Amino acid sequence: MPTVSLDALFQGLLGASSLLIGALLGICWQPGRVFSAAIMAFGSGTLLSAIAFDIAEPVYEASGFWPILTGFMLGGTLFTVVINYIDDRGGFIRHPSSSRRFLYHHRQEETSEILDRITHVEMLHNLTPSEVQAIIPLLKPLSVEPGVTLCQEGDPGNAMFIILSGEAEIYKGPQLMALLGPGEMFGEMALLTGEERSASVIARTPMELYELDRGDFEAMLTRSPHLASGLSRILARRLRETTQSRAQQREESDEHWRQRVLDSVEVDFPLSEQQFQQLAKSSAPLAILVGTLIDNIPEALVIGFNAGIGHLSSSFLMAVFISNIPEALSSSIGMKQAGTSAQRILILWGGAVLLSGLTATVGSMLTNYANPWMVGTAQSLAGGAILAMLSSTMMPEAYELGGGSVTFSTIAGFLVGFWVVTLSLG
Repeated sequence: MPTVSLDALFQGLLGASSLLIGALLGICWQPGRVFSAAIMAFGSGTLLSAIAFDIAEPVYEASGFWPILTGFMLGGTLFTVVINYIDDRGGFIRHPSSSRRFLYHHRQEETSEILDRITHVEMLHNLTPSEVQAIIPLLKPLSVEPGVTLCQEGDPGNAMFIILSGEAEIYKGPQLMALLGPGEMFGEMALLTGEERSASVIARTPMELYELDRGDFEAMLTRSPHLASGLSRILARRLRETTQSRAQQREESDEHWRQRVLDSVEVDFPLSEQQFQQLAKSSAPLAILVGTLIDNIPEALVIGFNAGIGHLSSSFLMAVFISNIPEALSSSIGMKQAGTSAQRILILWGGAVLLSGLTATVGSMLTNYANPWMVGTAQSLAGGAILAMLSSTMMPEAYELGGGSVTFSTIAGFLVGFWVVTLSLG
């Protein structure tokens, strides 16, 4: 029994040792997209082969189908729940896919909050959801006191405004021309035409507004060239008076429009350097590490189970070793961007390697106190977690980075894993 535990510890440390290799690559060198994709895809192929021939097949032969079904379903569910919990607490930046999920939900929440305030702006309803979505990140909240001049007649137009609350007066020279209230927009004509302000706008009451400056407006027009024609249509369709029935219809229309804009939320809008730094600061190095450990614990447990039943799986060790490199590489890049020092990153990954070895040791010891059905279920649970990790992170990221070329890397990884299994059987 002590010998078995030592074998499990050694194999667990060996399989996880590539985490340090990946960490060093992430600190010292950022490989190209194609290279990273090839490693990820090859590792995915070897792990798929290992799941099939080192987990599912032996468990089926020893205990039948039910432990496989039970274990895989529980493992996939448990992995998904735990990883979502970790990502919500700052571990999201360890993978591009989890970063994109976080960014998507963050933008949905941000969009929903702003839409609650601007849904009643009827002029925006003439824009497409994607155009509104392009505007939202650029809006800057502004509060002003009564008497503040927001636009001065004859001045260059450097911003447009959306009124959330309060009222403003429009003056042409000394003459009061009109009042503006919540839901109305002003200043857009000067941005569209490039001409000077045609009137002055002065706050009549305390006001809450959103401001869109000229630089952001022009950048937005570059992204959505037909936005200018959309705003021109708005100017031609301004409505000053509404009836009660019209207001009710607009309320229903507002909710429909709001949902369409929310549904159009994307993660493909380019991030500025400042926005990316804010995203990185939202992450937590400890959560990144814990999340990556959760990715590796199932693998270490399988190594321990195999050692406990006297089965040395070269193919599974190889699969774990290869797949850990891109895992630690992308995670280390994320921690580095979040401000973690290189020394601390290496210490954290050294701890992860040690914990993987200890987890393998625990897995080998469990085989001494459980019947074959329970061991098979536990192995299948770990296999389900590994399969969930592959489907949610490694395989989508590999395809995103390398496109169709990852097909051959994945096939190569699977065939190499299968070949190593046949060698061990022969």
